[in-house]
Amino acid sequence: MSQPDFICIGAQKAGTTWLYEMLAQNPSIWLPPLKEVHYFDLRNAGDKAKEKRREHILKLAGRTERRGKGKGSEGEGKAEFLRRLAGDDLLTEEWYRAIFSHPDAKGRVSGEITPAYFALDEEDIVYFRSLLPNTKVILIVREPHERNMSQVKMAAARSKRDTFSDDDWNTFLDKMVVRDRGNYARNLPLWQKHVPAEQLLILPFSEVRNNPVGLLRTIEGFIGAQPHEYQAAEEQVHKTKPVTVPQWVSDKVRELSAAQKDYLISTFGAEFYEKTR
Repeated sequence: MSQPDFICIGAQKAGTTWLYEMLAQNPSIWLPPLKEVHYFDLRNAGDKAKEKRREHILKLAGRTERRGKGKGSEGEGKAEFLRRLAGDDLLTEEWYRAIFSHPDAKGRVSGEITPAYFALDEEDIVYFRSLLPNTKVILIVREPHERNMSQVKMAAARSKRDTFSDDDWNTFLDKMVVRDRGNYARNLPLWQKHVPAEQLLILPFSEVRNNPVGLLRTIEGFIGAQPHEYQAAEEQVHKTKPVTVPQWVSDKVRELSAAQKDYLISTFGAEFYEKTR
């Protein structure tokens, strides 16, 4: 069965877009043109969610074609490949296998990066392991308050407004799903329970900013890829629109993040925690 050699499960707002852009440069690595595959978190979703996913893939195919990448240098056209992924078998097990059966993946280290996977329920992690018993897992840990603040700012920026009421900010706090995608205390033990330690690489976020090449070398060694000289490794890939957050919102996020901070320090130590900033 064709399957990914590695998967980065997050965390969200912890440099995963940057990581995708970097690893996509390495000729010994193959990543699908769909940056976030979302198979394991959406495979049992309802028709509405699946249709929304189909629309997203088709829009991505259109953008890819308009940018002149529809017939790229890697054999099969990316736009054509994406349109096939939007077919009737969307989010089935056969669909997922077909992604990594792409001709350009042959002979290369293949993987995907979907931050939503970090918050999978245990039964979905068990299924993940049954389907991909040899796949290596990467997690980048970002300091909880900073990660959660980044998610709040993203929610505000996506609203495409310039001013916000207290009710708006409370909505953004609800939308950030702090208790799921940023819940290290809940999520990480589940992954550690089902993924052997030698197949799970946990990295601190500060390495993305302070030692990007070193971080990439660590990942290359872990997944068995060849070293590569990456372009613009020190540049930020995804920049959220600047948003001024009221102090009470920041205080609320800090309050919600306190248990996660305590968990990281008690589990990994203060030195590791400081490196997550």
